[in-house]
Amino acid sequence: MTSQGQSLNSTLDDNCQENFRGTLLTIDSYLGDQDVERLKFLCRDSIALKNLEKCGSALDIFDYLMAEEQLSEEDPSFLAELLYIIKQKVLLRHLRYTKEQVEHWLPGRRKVSPFRNLLYELSEDISSENLKSMIFLLRESIPKVQMTSLSFLAYLEKQDKISEDNLTLLEDLCKKIVPNLMRKIDKYKREKAPQVGAPPVAKETESLHQGEKELFPHSDINQLLEALPTLADTILLPVYEFDSSGYLI
Repeated sequence: MTSQGQSLNSTLDDNCQENFRGTLLTIDSYLGDQDVERLKFLCRDSIALKNLEKCGSALDIFDYLMAEEQLSEEDPSFLAELLYIIKQKVLLRHLRYTKEQVEHWLPGRRKVSPFRNLLYELSEDISSENLKSMIFLLRESIPKVQMTSLSFLAYLEKQDKISEDNLTLLEDLCKKIVPNLMRKIDKYKREKAPQVGAPPVAKETESLHQGEKELFPHSDINQLLEALPTLADTILLPVYEFDSSGYLI
C-alpha cells in the first residue's frame, strides 16, 4: 500500500473516531448526575475502582471503557446494555440500536454480571425511608455520610460485607425492612446454584464404590482365591477308634 493510501486510511479512521466521540458527547449531554452514579456502579466490574472513583462524568467512564477496549464504534453493545439498564432507552438510537434489538440479543451477550444487576435492581426498590432504616441497623459500621441506595450497597461490597457468594447481611436487612425484595434475591440464588444431576449422597456412594473397586479389582480377588488351599486340605476331621465289638473307644 502506498504512503498516500495509508494516509487516506488513517484520515478515515481518525474521522470515524471523531464521529464516535461526537456520538458519546451527545449521549453524555442527556445524562444527569444520577445516571452517572448508576453507570459507575454498573461498571464496578469493568473499570478499576481507583479509576472509577475519579470519574465525574459519563465521558470519563466512556474514556476508561474505550481504553480497556470494552467500547468502540465497531462494538458499542456494552454501552447499549448500560443505557438499557438505567432506562435511558431513547438514547439507544444514537448507537443505531432499538430497544427491541437490545432486548433480543441481551440475554446471550450480557456483560453486567448477575450479581451487579441484582444489586442495581434492589437499589431501585429501596426507598429513602428503607435506606434510613438499613443504615440505622448498621450504624456502628456505616460512616455518617450522605448515602444513596447505590452508594450504600457499594460500601457494603467494598467492605466485603456482601459478595456474589455471600448475601447473608443483605438478606437479613431485606427480611426486616423490605421483605418483598427477597423474591429477587431468591431468584438470583436459584439461577446461580449449579445444576446437580444426582443427589450428593448418591455421588458420594458412587465414589465409595469406585474406591472399593480400585482397592480390590476382580482379577486380584480371583488370584487370591486360586492361591488359597482347598477346603479338604484345610479342614481337620477327627479320628475315631473302635474296639473289636464295634463300640467307640
